[in-house]
Amino acid sequence: MATRNGRKRIVVLGGGSGGVVAATNLGRKLGDKHDVILIDKRLDHVFMPAFLFVMVGERRPHDVTRSLKQLEKHNVKFVQAEVSGIDPDLQQVELHNQKIDYDYLIVSLGMQIRPDLIPGFIEASIHPWELDGAVRLREALASFKEGRIVVGVPLGPYRCPPAPYETQWMLDSYFKKRGIRDRVEIEYFTRDPEPAGERRNPLVWMDDESRRRNIKQHYEFVVRSIDPEARVVSGLYKYEIPYDLLIMIPPHRPAQALFDCGLADTESGIRVDYETLRTKWDNVFAIGDCADMPASKAGGVAHQEGDVVAHNLAARITGRGEPVPLRLHTI
Repeated sequence: MATRNGRKRIVVLGGGSGGVVAATNLGRKLGDKHDVILIDKRLDHVFMPAFLFVMVGERRPHDVTRSLKQLEKHNVKFVQAEVSGIDPDLQQVELHNQKIDYDYLIVSLGMQIRPDLIPGFIEASIHPWELDGAVRLREALASFKEGRIVVGVPLGPYRCPPAPYETQWMLDSYFKKRGIRDRVEIEYFTRDPEPAGERRNPLVWMDDESRRRNIKQHYEFVVRSIDPEARVVSGLYKYEIPYDLLIMIPPHRPAQALFDCGLADTESGIRVDYETLRTKWDNVFAIGDCADMPASKAGGVAHQEGDVVAHNLAARITGRGEPVPLRLHTI
């Protein structure tokens, strides 16, 4: 254990929505009596929900990034490094050039994009699921005058399930503002079945909203490969969708380090207790997109999970307050 003169060390891996919330809350609740350390390979926190606004030119990269060093004013030490492994027996996090002991570990490493999993994807799709991609897409849209734009969803988990619909609608509004919507076709494909039922069902409402905007929907389309020269997306049963500009979400997977150390069990992430976010390892918790939860992989979910884990750890360490179960408010 990393206990030193009664001090506890809580290490948070990942500076996304969940990691920042958990670390900040712990720093505030524990003060300078214990050590809270946040580790991220990036110097900045990047606000991913704003990537679509970068895509249409309504935000710039500096508008959606903040230095993680700002957490130090909340009693959080920031270490910029990439995580290469976790040793649960020694209770250590392995970085490129050092090892850090922990008493409690919160894993919030999100999901990594894996464009290599679909043949032709890297050459074909410009997508806003990373900040640099959103900037590139902004430039591509600015020069787009007419043709077919296709928005698509792959198999497997991905960050922010509503975002593909938001992408369609923001493109619709973007080209209307430019006065060329009648020269731009927008289409959407997904592996999911066509939603059915009452309009109060969110999926039915989103489908209706896309159709109202004259956006063609392709359901149960499973991507096999992309031909960037012919500009065609190929799916099962020889079904093909041509495009002039492809905006497809890349496949997502947990960080390789989580597979290598045995903490991640599936492509959806780390199995956790749904009420406490505990993992199969003692004193290790997982929150956010890397946690295998029956909920959206979205910032709002990660925020709520970070709140609960931070509260419960602070109560355990200080002896003040009672633990609370996670009760998500989401769709």
